[in-house]
Amino acid sequence: MKTINIQGRNFSKIICGTNPFYGHSHFSEARNTEYLNRFTDDYITEMIQFCLSKGINTVESCANERIVEIISAVKRESPLRFIGTTRLDETSPMKSHQQKLGFLLEHQADICVIHAQFVDRPRSADDIHGLQRLIEQVHQQNVLVGISTHRISTVELCERKQYGVDLYLFPFNLSGYVYPGYEGQETVEARRQLILRTPKPFVLMKVLASGRIPPQEGLPFVLDNCKPNDLITLGMGSLGEAEECLSIIGKHMEKTVSEEK
Repeated sequence: MKTINIQGRNFSKIICGTNPFYGHSHFSEARNTEYLNRFTDDYITEMIQFCLSKGINTVESCANERIVEIISAVKRESPLRFIGTTRLDETSPMKSHQQKLGFLLEHQADICVIHAQFVDRPRSADDIHGLQRLIEQVHQQNVLVGISTHRISTVELCERKQYGVDLYLFPFNLSGYVYPGYEGQETVEARRQLILRTPKPFVLMKVLASGRIPPQEGLPFVLDNCKPNDLITLGMGSLGEAEECLSIIGKHMEKTVSEEK
């Protein structure tokens, strides 16, 4: 698996996403229940270990006590990087972004990502109130900091204000899907152009539109339309799905290298 160096730290091009671990399919209640039943602690551990065997050295998750405990146990046996976000949801009693940021720093996340719930809030001024302070808090611990955002305008604002963001977690797929009920009007091409013209790395999410796009269509599209220093976080609903997706990615990467030669 190709690795991407971000300020002296190597992260696998493909990252193990964790939404299925929490029963978050963004598809249907039936699939949510399926994921909740499947992803026991043992199955989550098996999924992470499978990803490690395929060269994936990074897991991305919200700050969550259960998942961080599993990640910590795996890290005792194998090197593993952790990208943590401050997303607030029902899976944890932590109810503020500041609290989650402190938790991520305490548990040695390699990258702390401030979630869209914080940065995409309605704002009246040309500023994201409180963001600079949180970024400085992370950087003081010699940890990389990112933001998760659904909006092109938020990335553009962060670049214009030079907040010091190290990378962006950002949705990108061939259909333009973001999440059920999303009201933004960004086109797929506008998202692609933003990714390509912004030098900083992106961690691209929702690449299969939460199961709405077949892997053999969605994965090559994203791989072909991102920068060499961008990463892809991929939530995989089973070991079989993981094997299929990683096989598609591997074959596509091999083909791309062959064509470049």
